[in-house]
Amino acid sequence: MSEMEQKEEQLKLKQVTGKAQHIEINERSLEATRESFRSKGLEITKYTEYPREDYYLIRKQKKFDSIVDKSKGIRKIIESMVRQPVTIFNSKGVAEVKDALYIRGYWRGVDKFGTDISAPFLEGTYKVPRLVFSFIDPAHPFDSATGEKRGQYATSGYTFEHYIFLSEDKKERRKQLEDIIQKATGTYKGNLENGHLHFRNPSPDNNHSGMHGGSFNWEQFCNLSIEELGEAQNKRYYREKSTGILKDKDGQRVEYDRSTGKLEAIK
Repeated sequence: MSEMEQKEEQLKLKQVTGKAQHIEINERSLEATRESFRSKGLEITKYTEYPREDYYLIRKQKKFDSIVDKSKGIRKIIESMVRQPVTIFNSKGVAEVKDALYIRGYWRGVDKFGTDISAPFLEGTYKVPRLVFSFIDPAHPFDSATGEKRGQYATSGYTFEHYIFLSEDKKERRKQLEDIIQKATGTYKGNLENGHLHFRNPSPDNNHSGMHGGSFNWEQFCNLSIEELGEAQNKRYYREKSTGILKDKDGQRVEYDRSTGKLEAIK
């Protein structure tokens, strides 16, 4: 890498450093990447060593934070909320399924010239890189003079981690979700009900590749358990956990009509 290229890389890395003064930024992906590299005795030297999406999200938020005029107000606008079953391992190594939430949206405000500015955000999830050692010459993996391995570590995919988990208790879960909305100044629940409240099916490594949909209203999104939400999304009906009763996506009680092979509302 030439001296000019090194300076360009340092400039790009600098754009995601420093502490934000006006907004909260989810920097967990970058922090996890730094920690993973340091565990191998390495340091980040190129911005491309960070997860691409996360680097650009944080760079835009840091830029926003540096130029926003806080005195004119800062709005946090949630555009979508997603609930997804994820599998984590507790301290005893036992797998547990958790109701994870992650959120996308925008910070909005104006700069000192009164120009509208914005920056996208992602909260509730982050990535941890998998570092794999590759030999320069597999036929001669060790240096004949030093005995050290000849090669380097490189990122080979990511695992997805989550840090916002919703309660199994309906009342507590609603409170958690209501608190998130209340703190997101500029967010209106009614706007989220038009296809922005999602359930995503579980997927390997807890990533976000599973199919998802978003036709839930706020009451359904808060009140249905993660199992009920998944059934309602995938089958258009669910079995209510507390009663065992079948209900359609709108909460109407239904039963299976063998003559038609369809679920019919009970009048």
